[in-house]
Amino acid sequence: MDFPAHLKTFVVKLAPAKGLPAFESLFKSHTKNLSNSERFLVKMEINRLNKTCKRPIDLRNKHQDKCVLHECAGIQHYLPECAVERFQQLYSLYQQKYCFAVYEQILLEYKQKPQVQDYDSKTQRTEVERTLLSPIEFGQRVIRNEERMHYTTKVRVTIGKEVVNAITCDISPSGLRIKIKAEHHFQSEQPVLVEFISWQSKFAEQRCRADYKLCWQKVEDQVTTIGLAIIAEQDQFKFSQFIDKYVKSYRRKYKLDACNTLQSARNILFEQCYFYTHMALPLFLTRGPDGVHIPYVCKQASNAHVLEYWQDEHGICQLRQLFSGARLLNLLNQITAVKNEYLYCFTHIQHGKKYHFSATYDELVDAGLLKLYLGFAAQKSGWRVFKIQLQEIDLKNAQRAIAVPESAGEEISFQNQFVSDKVVEQLDELTHFALLIDVTNQHARASYIDNEIDVKQLESLMRFKQEKLATTQTQALHFQFLGKRKEPRVRYSTPVQLDCTESKIHGQTMNLSSNGIQLQLHSWPHLERGQYVSVFFPEFSKKLKLADESIKYQVMATNQTNRLVGLRLASGSSTLLQALGRVYDARMDSAQKPCSGELETAIRNLIVMSTSQCCGFIFSNDNKSYNMLAQPSTSNRLSALIDKSHQYQAKKLESFILERFQLLNYAINNNTYELLITVVNQHDVFTDIWLDQLTDESLRKQVIEQQLEVGHIWVVRLECHDAIEPDWHAVELELSYLSAFQPAGAHHLRNYFSHIKHCYTLTDITREVMVRYELPFELITSNHTKQNEFVFDIFD
Repeated sequence: MDFPAHLKTFVVKLAPAKGLPAFESLFKSHTKNLSNSERFLVKMEINRLNKTCKRPIDLRNKHQDKCVLHECAGIQHYLPECAVERFQQLYSLYQQKYCFAVYEQILLEYKQKPQVQDYDSKTQRTEVERTLLSPIEFGQRVIRNEERMHYTTKVRVTIGKEVVNAITCDISPSGLRIKIKAEHHFQSEQPVLVEFISWQSKFAEQRCRADYKLCWQKVEDQVTTIGLAIIAEQDQFKFSQFIDKYVKSYRRKYKLDACNTLQSARNILFEQCYFYTHMALPLFLTRGPDGVHIPYVCKQASNAHVLEYWQDEHGICQLRQLFSGARLLNLLNQITAVKNEYLYCFTHIQHGKKYHFSATYDELVDAGLLKLYLGFAAQKSGWRVFKIQLQEIDLKNAQRAIAVPESAGEEISFQNQFVSDKVVEQLDELTHFALLIDVTNQHARASYIDNEIDVKQLESLMRFKQEKLATTQTQALHFQFLGKRKEPRVRYSTPVQLDCTESKIHGQTMNLSSNGIQLQLHSWPHLERGQYVSVFFPEFSKKLKLADESIKYQVMATNQTNRLVGLRLASGSSTLLQALGRVYDARMDSAQKPCSGELETAIRNLIVMSTSQCCGFIFSNDNKSYNMLAQPSTSNRLSALIDKSHQYQAKKLESFILERFQLLNYAINNNTYELLITVVNQHDVFTDIWLDQLTDESLRKQVIEQQLEVGHIWVVRLECHDAIEPDWHAVELELSYLSAFQPAGAHHLRNYFSHIKHCYTLTDITREVMVRYELPFELITSNHTKQNEFVFDIFD
């Protein structure tokens, strides 16, 4: 990952002071205005630059002056006389230490590129590829409190009366992973004595032995692998402290195990792609004595049409009325963790007012109005079919832990703290999370319209008219500013003067953030991303009685059509910066929007860490294509079907979907398809029919009836989208750690996501399809029961 340009000045100032006793206080004072993630990046870079370097510098045949031999710290360099003098200056600046800062600065000044690190060592490449191709599990984070090192040495293991020779695979202060070249089956939880044979002869002053507890074991190919946890209270020789020092001292020589960090970063980027492309409308519900409230709905470009549908002519959200007392109770009475229901809806406009009607299948059957309602509703322009997937909420999911060992820096511990009390207070009353999914198939509307209508009975449909809300407590959180924008902005307008290299341009501020500003200019200069400019605030400075003071910014984004420029803070007058900071804080406090960036982040975490929607991603390059299904954070009947089918027909579902993408040459953005799956018995699952490829509705109904004669069916709706470009800021801490300790991981992760071009969501719509084609109630119920029997451990 390229080091952020706006942080380089901090590194230049602080890196030479790393070895000084006052370094921590200097670091805190210089970086107090940075975010925790930025402080971590700065400290990681300072640590990297101060690492001892063993690489020689040879400028022979690369410089016009004669090079002489200069030896330092046992390493021979060939440098011009002037470079030797500069080398000694830097060597002295870094406390008589030849480190990477000295090495890289000399090469920079003499226009040479540093030696490129080998990103593709066989071991790293194999490990990284295996991690990147591992199953995608939303919400999965393997968090370690300490760093674990890949390290092999001989040990003697005593378990009960059995003594065996073994080798270590990984070591950490609190545990070991050990391989034994034979099949063994040990009793769990029993104590294990481990003696480091080679270490004991090498480190005579340290007793290299400790008592451990057996946590897990695995036997494969006549090799037994065991996981051990140290018994801290019996560590009389402080062996865990010794390992901690060893890992920190040699973590660049012996590679740290960072695969958990790589896997978590990959999962976060996939979750991000799902979040910004899925079309379901997330709802957060509060159930109390006075009924159901929906404090928050989450709107973004991909699902805005769903929220707009449920707003009346004044923009008042009518979603609360979907969850009437009896309807919600029927949902909650389902046994499964994820409750499912279909809502058949239409809107009616009368005298400029918009009214909503909604009904479930059971409500219509009980009232004897199924055919009348569906036949009439499908004729209306506001006809929609929605699916609700409802579950209890777990507020622990509001926080996304950083998958970097806390021992890597104090910033990680701070980031891993739970959300603030203020946000907890705003979330505390939430009881349920729901996805409202529009599963309307406009091509199948004719099947609903075929239902007979008795015009004389239309008045009876008024019972399904929702009571119109005059006001609402529902707050729509707009997520379009999240993603690549890391900080919330506030509106603020004041005249400015922007000084470029050759011109002075007047303009107006549009908005502020804690570390940046957006301007609209009166005329357009030549601006390039990364360029530094000075901004004067004449009227604002006049009020503060500041003369000719400016702030230095870096250009981050430009829009020439609208003469807009986005700037990131570099440096400037502390008085002026503090004054702008007070304006920003005041605007944030008085903003009408009753939520903060932290609340929005917590809500977004709740969605991706709780979602019950299945989805998949298409990897495609010139040589090969993969279809990768993601396991949702919360398992449901559809994910259970996918798991079950994988047991007997591995990857057949993925292959069939991929063939459809390839058939259409990947031109699938915003397309919707319906897949018919037939289960004959536990071992015969047939995924081979696309309903939308059949010529008409009568043929689709005929095929479904034929399949029901041989087994039970599932119908799955695919909504396809082009993938978004990854927001690397979301995983900047993980990438920094990988760049330092598993560079192949950081390198291949970027390359990997450059080939993720398409994504899709999967929704089980079996019941809706069977209702659509007027199949009898008994057959719908029987099919549902057989589905449950097939997935075995899920019933509702």
